[in-house]
Amino acid sequence: MTGRYLVADIGGTNARFAIAEGSAADGFVLAHVRRFRNEDFEHLRDAAHAYLQSWDGPAPDRACFAVAAPITPGRIRLTNSTWKFEPDELARELGLAHVIPANDFAAQARGAPLCPPGEQLVLNAAQPMPDAPIAVLGPGTGLGLGLLTPCPGGMRVIATEGGHAGFAPRTDEEIAVGKFIADEYGFVSWERLLSGRGLVNIHRALCSIEGQTWPGVRPEEITAEALSDPTSRSYRVVMLFCAALGAYAGDVAVLTGARGGTYLAGGILPRIQSLLVESPFEARRTRRGPMTRYVEAIPVRLILSDAAAFMGAAAIAEAGGL
Repeated sequence: MTGRYLVADIGGTNARFAIAEGSAADGFVLAHVRRFRNEDFEHLRDAAHAYLQSWDGPAPDRACFAVAAPITPGRIRLTNSTWKFEPDELARELGLAHVIPANDFAAQARGAPLCPPGEQLVLNAAQPMPDAPIAVLGPGTGLGLGLLTPCPGGMRVIATEGGHAGFAPRTDEEIAVGKFIADEYGFVSWERLLSGRGLVNIHRALCSIEGQTWPGVRPEEITAEALSDPTSRSYRVVMLFCAALGAYAGDVAVLTGARGGTYLAGGILPRIQSLLVESPFEARRTRRGPMTRYVEAIPVRLILSDAAAFMGAAAIAEAGGL
């Protein structure tokens, strides 16, 4: 049995909408993908209305909106936007049976295994352990971590705040970077390094350690320079970033028993995939004493597509919730 769902990925700046048809078992096909700027609409309802007005196909059965916000009962407020909505009220206004809200990374996590193989880059080709948990993690604006656990009839998504676990440096350089960040912020979470702001924090730290003035670069400037100049400080920043990501991914694996696999997601990694492949990521992920073989046996894939959140939202809509 297949369904037709209105799916959305709502961030602080942009709102993306699509129609998803299919099922989690057989796969979803996305149609009529459109992006709107939040500032062009006073309310989320208005953006969703505009999207549905532009769709001339059959009406969707229900909707799932993946939003950058905590999901709480009642009215939901987006973290970095003035938009807020109450799901049942929004469903009535859009003429839908249900609008199911989901945290954006929970949707991303649910959608990761549903992305076609051509939209994934294999970083470790081990075989997943059947019925074991799967970890989905990714640096973007922040550091997201979700777990998928097999259950009768599908997968259950467990949202976490794992990006706020404590950073564990392993090299002298990482200790110095961690001290720089601790002097400024106090507690040093993994997210302080593994995010867009984390790239900036690492760059600032290396400048300070080397007694140089920080030039005020943005995350996208750091990654662009790293890709173009392997002798640059930005390249060293990205290598440290990838090494720390490997350490974090390995910690997640042993802490959660995620022997079903690790998926890397988020907005940063697809842009630097060539650097990730040549970085110490895999060595740092697997080098952990008596647990080395345990972690080596866990497959790792990088999600290249930006459709994972849509796929996950469709699966959540099909299941009627997380």
